[in-house]
Amino acid sequence: MKILKFAKLVALAAAGAIIAVNANASWAAEARPWLCRDKPVFSSDHAMEYQVTARPGRQWRIFFMQFEANSAHDGFEVTNSRELPSRGEALTGRLDPGRYFTVALYRSGSGSWICPGYAHDDHNPKPGELSNLCYAEDGPPCLVNLTVKPDHSLAQPPPTAP
Repeated sequence: MKILKFAKLVALAAAGAIIAVNANASWAAEARPWLCRDKPVFSSDHAMEYQVTARPGRQWRIFFMQFEANSAHDGFEVTNSRELPSRGEALTGRLDPGRYFTVALYRSGSGSWICPGYAHDDHNPKPGELSNLCYAEDGPPCLVNLTVKPDHSLAQPPPTAP
């Protein structure tokens, strides 16, 4: 009888350990960009378009967040998130008017999402750019580049002559 109770206790303990390990693994794999220290910011009163590229070699994901005091995640709400192509192709998209905080996270070998150790904002963007951001694991060179421009797709074409 005592052996049966002991076996049940061992089975329950093993099941609890498996649940704890699985919960810990899923927690570790969840991306939490609001926890990253460096979150470059850009803004516009008009719609914007962006282009982001990642060098081959790592799995990256870009997060666009907006801040609202007293909301979840330390006030940062993820409004857009996209996985970056791993072969260096450009990824483009559109953002509504507003103020955005951005982070590009990379996946570690264990599956966890890691904040970049280096995030740089080129405070002198090229003409026609609103922002030019760079992300890397620990420092240059840039492994992810994000360029934000006004959204010209909304511009009206010039009127044609009658």
